[in-house]
Amino acid sequence: INIALYKYLNIFVIVYLDNILVYLSRILKEYVEHIKKVLTKLKKYKKKSKFYTIRTKFLEFIISRETIKIDSKKIEAI
Repeated sequence: INIALYKYLNIFVIVYLDNILVYLSRILKEYVEHIKKVLTKLKKYKKKSKFYTIRTKFLEFIISRETIKIDSKKIEAI
Protein backbone atom coordinates (compact mmCIF):
# COMPACT_ATOMS: atom_id res chain seq x y z
CA ILE A 1 0.00 0.00 0.00
CA ASN A 2 2.90 2.37 0.74
CA ILE A 3 4.13 1.83 -2.81
CA ALA A 4 0.72 2.58 -4.30
CA LEU A 5 0.32 5.78 -2.27
CA TYR A 6 3.93 6.98 -2.04
CA LYS A 7 3.20 10.27 -3.88
CA TYR A 8 0.64 11.22 -1.25
CA LEU A 9 2.36 10.03 1.93
CA ASN A 10 2.58 12.73 4.61
CA ILE A 11 0.94 15.21 2.26
CA PHE A 12 -2.65 14.09 2.82
CA VAL A 13 -2.30 10.37 3.64
CA ILE A 14 -0.84 8.31 6.48
CA VAL A 15 -0.34 4.59 5.94
CA TYR A 16 0.54 2.09 8.64
CA LEU A 17 0.35 -1.60 7.76
CA ASP A 18 -3.21 -2.00 6.44
CA ASN A 19 -4.50 1.27 7.92
CA ILE A 20 -4.95 4.30 5.68
CA LEU A 21 -5.95 7.72 6.96
CA VAL A 22 -6.74 10.60 4.60
CA TYR A 23 -6.36 13.98 6.28
CA LEU A 24 -9.51 16.07 6.43
CA SER A 25 -9.03 19.32 4.53
CA ARG A 26 -10.62 22.60 5.47
CA ILE A 27 -12.29 22.52 2.08
CA LEU A 28 -14.63 19.59 1.48
CA LYS A 29 -14.02 19.64 -2.28
CA GLU A 30 -10.27 19.21 -1.71
CA TYR A 31 -10.89 16.35 0.72
CA VAL A 32 -13.11 14.61 -1.82
CA GLU A 33 -10.37 14.97 -4.44
CA HIS A 34 -7.87 13.39 -2.03
CA ILE A 35 -10.26 10.49 -1.43
CA LYS A 36 -10.70 10.03 -5.18
CA LYS A 37 -6.93 9.94 -5.70
CA VAL A 38 -6.49 7.32 -2.99
CA LEU A 39 -9.38 5.20 -4.29
CA THR A 40 -8.01 5.35 -7.81
CA LYS A 41 -4.67 4.04 -6.58
CA LEU A 42 -6.30 1.35 -4.44
CA LYS A 43 -8.64 -0.11 -7.08
CA LYS A 44 -6.63 -3.31 -7.15
CA TYR A 45 -6.81 -3.68 -3.34
CA LYS A 46 -10.15 -4.91 -1.96
CA LYS A 47 -9.60 -4.01 1.70
CA LYS A 48 -12.29 -2.94 4.13
CA SER A 49 -12.54 0.84 4.25
CA LYS A 50 -14.47 3.61 5.99
CA PHE A 51 -15.30 6.94 4.39
CA TYR A 52 -16.94 10.18 5.53
CA THR A 53 -16.90 9.12 9.16
CA ILE A 54 -17.24 11.53 12.04
CA ARG A 55 -15.01 9.35 14.23
CA THR A 56 -12.60 6.59 13.39
CA LYS A 57 -10.26 4.20 15.13
CA PHE A 58 -6.69 4.41 13.82
CA LEU A 59 -3.69 2.72 15.46
CA GLU A 60 -5.60 2.22 18.73
CA PHE A 61 -6.62 5.89 18.86
CA ILE A 62 -10.12 7.31 18.43
CA ILE A 63 -9.85 10.29 16.10
CA SER A 64 -12.58 12.88 15.63
CA ARG A 65 -12.56 16.39 14.28
CA GLU A 66 -12.20 17.77 17.80
CA THR A 67 -9.95 15.26 19.56
CA ILE A 68 -7.56 12.35 19.42
CA LYS A 69 -8.01 9.92 22.33
CA ILE A 70 -6.56 6.58 23.30
CA ASP A 71 -9.11 3.79 22.89
CA SER A 72 -10.50 3.29 26.42
CA LYS A 73 -10.62 -0.48 25.87
CA LYS A 74 -6.82 -0.44 25.64
CA ILE A 75 -6.32 1.29 28.99
CA GLU A 76 -9.01 -0.42 31.10
CA ALA A 77 -6.60 -3.06 32.40
CA ILE A 78 -4.13 -0.41 33.52
